[in-house]
Amino acid sequence: RDAVQAGTALANRTSWVSVSSLPASWRAHSITDVTFICGVGTILLLLCVYFIGQEILGRLEIENLELRPVFITGCDSGFGRAFVFKLLERGIPTFAGCLTEKGAESLLKSSTTLPGKLEVLLVDVTSDASVKKAATYLEKATEIYGGLHAVVNNAGTVGSSFIDDFLSTREYTDVAEVNTYGVIRVTQALKHLVKKTKGRIVTVSSICDRVGIMGFGPNTVSKYAVSGYCEVIRQELSFFDVSVHVIEPGFFKTPISNAQTIKANLDAMWQRAPLSIKEEYGEKFFRDNRERAGYLVDKIGSADIHLVVDAYFHTITSRFPRLRYQIGRDAKYFFLPLSLVPCGLRDAIFRVFDKISGAPVPASALR
Repeated sequence: RDAVQAGTALANRTSWVSVSSLPASWRAHSITDVTFICGVGTILLLLCVYFIGQEILGRLEIENLELRPVFITGCDSGFGRAFVFKLLERGIPTFAGCLTEKGAESLLKSSTTLPGKLEVLLVDVTSDASVKKAATYLEKATEIYGGLHAVVNNAGTVGSSFIDDFLSTREYTDVAEVNTYGVIRVTQALKHLVKKTKGRIVTVSSICDRVGIMGFGPNTVSKYAVSGYCEVIRQELSFFDVSVHVIEPGFFKTPISNAQTIKANLDAMWQRAPLSIKEEYGEKFFRDNRERAGYLVDKIGSADIHLVVDAYFHTITSRFPRLRYQIGRDAKYFFLPLSLVPCGLRDAIFRVFDKISGAPVPASALR
């Protein structure tokens, strides 16, 4: 009995943390609570196994890429154009959709030395007739491959974005016609070709599909919508072994999102705004926001568009691609974590950021 008591006393003295020294509310989950510690450890271990496994499996590539054709929209410039070159370098048959003849001619001229086979189609994703025409052509052109391995919905637009009081429904519908309905239109026209190969559908969204950012209304609305569409068809197409993948880039410098284009769009909106709105916000508010938008694009926007292109490439070449890809430091380490916090706290964070950075305030709010 004396030996048992002595052993118990020694164990208590050598424990990592004295339970009696902790607040009463902590004692239930103290270091001596083996069940709690084991539970936390198991969760952390499973997370580590998941992410390590995902990384290892993601490096395994599918075979016969030279027999797996890919169709991409919006290849006149930016991500789409760069992605075409990467596919051709690997010898993957590529069907590139361009909006303009100038873009198509430039793409063909610049790719003549690359080993992959390229065919360029003129496609306007906002037109039912144009998309149907492209689908008819692709049905015949892909017969030798047994269908399409992948459809990449890359075409997109930033459109005119500013405070909602300066916008009409036209700005929202113009952006949605490309970013949302364009994706739906192309996917519905071509998914039967992807079903034949049990392939993939890839769509570029934006980190704006997770967090609403003041002044980016039309783009944010369109991206939330297209993300929801992809969520739905991912489940529906799983019956046919077709996978659906979403690319969520942060802010990148592309021809559609450069500072000059943004400032020009803002100038046009200010000119169209009713006098009552101009008086409510004040010209200083507009001018300061105009300069701020250009500054943020230059400072925050990344020029490393290859990061997005690499994500595209991974979705169509990996045996085990991820379902969602957050691309860019701002997307991974700011906007994604921010999307997980409660709305009230998120709004407070934005207000603090605006205060610190000296964001403009409407004239009427200062009175």
